[in-house]
Amino acid sequence: MHHVKKNEIPAIRKETISAVCIDDFALKKGHSYGTVMVDIMSRRIIDMIATRDPEPVQAWLETYPALQFVSRDGSITYKSAVSRANESITQISDRFHLLKGLTDAAKKFIGGYFKANIALPVSASHYDGIETADYWDKDTGNADFPTRQHACAAERKARLVEEARRLQEEGYAPRKIAELIGASGATVKKYLDPGFKAENAGYNTAFASKIKPYAFDIKDMLSKGRAFTEIEREIRLKGYDGAASTIRMFATRERKLLKEAGGAVEKIERKWLTSLLYRPIDKVKELSKKQLDAVIGEHPVIGKLFDIVKSFKETLFSKKEAELDKWIEYAAQLGISEVDTFINGVARDIEAVKNAIKLDISNGLAEGSVNKLKVIKRIMYGRCSFAFLKSKVLLLESKKQIN
Repeated sequence: MHHVKKNEIPAIRKETISAVCIDDFALKKGHSYGTVMVDIMSRRIIDMIATRDPEPVQAWLETYPALQFVSRDGSITYKSAVSRANESITQISDRFHLLKGLTDAAKKFIGGYFKANIALPVSASHYDGIETADYWDKDTGNADFPTRQHACAAERKARLVEEARRLQEEGYAPRKIAELIGASGATVKKYLDPGFKAENAGYNTAFASKIKPYAFDIKDMLSKGRAFTEIEREIRLKGYDGAASTIRMFATRERKLLKEAGGAVEKIERKWLTSLLYRPIDKVKELSKKQLDAVIGEHPVIGKLFDIVKSFKETLFSKKEAELDKWIEYAAQLGISEVDTFINGVARDIEAVKNAIKLDISNGLAEGSVNKLKVIKRIMYGRCSFAFLKSKVLLLESKKQIN
């Protein structure tokens, strides 16, 4: 009987391996790549090679004579290598990479279709374009966001001041106090000064406003959907020499009124729309269903784009591979070049994509294994040859318990 030594890697019985997932990983940042193989049955990394080139990968796969299923990403390299190694192997395209490919295409289209901000008309109410008195005469009984933000910052600072002084009373040196509370030595010196106060003495003090002479210009630009940076540039050309934050605070207040204004516009940020490619509308707190409907009403192609992303995800998990042909036909009718490029990629790998719909196998194990490899490489920083990395990984995997 052969006894396995403490640090000896047990030999892989290649003739028993029937289903694996493969993925590439960086050997050196920005340079070469390797390929990792994970046994789907045992959920373990069972082999690695220091390349992802098609010929060596093909030769490597040929050493596993019992392979029936290989899960991979959409790489043409891996597709070719698997096919040449054994044409009878069932190839499965990874669902995560497929979804990412489509959402990336949709995001690219949205980025080219819209500017950063989307201006939508809003319903009329009380806004009449005159100066807003409550900006200059602040209502201290109902704190706005900047006031609440300042109060929270002052409260956090007060707690740090209290902690610093308590540590000083316990005999800690200023340097140690700085280390314990995560502040610089100069900051701790200020905190320990008996005259120091956490509140900003000048906050909310009524000074002559530098921005008031430009109030009408700002409101006019807001009503046209202009961005903060554009507004700042325009009023500085007219003589404004105050802080940019003052413009932002004033414009934020005015926008609240503009949302209820007749003939005015409401800004929808492009990033809110791209968030909908990954999350449902109720998880995107900046955007309401009403606002989304308004955007789609003005730009119907966006609604169709969201529809094909949603229906593709449903198709991937439907177990009905025939639905993919219907989806391709419908998506192609949109005439969106970015989506057409994605469709062409799917068509070139159609069998593997349909297998991803039909079968429960995915590349999740390989993705997780690559993350594990990254951690091990960091631990071995400076002495991580491929041979050493492979030995360490396979030894660790051979000891892993199966749940």
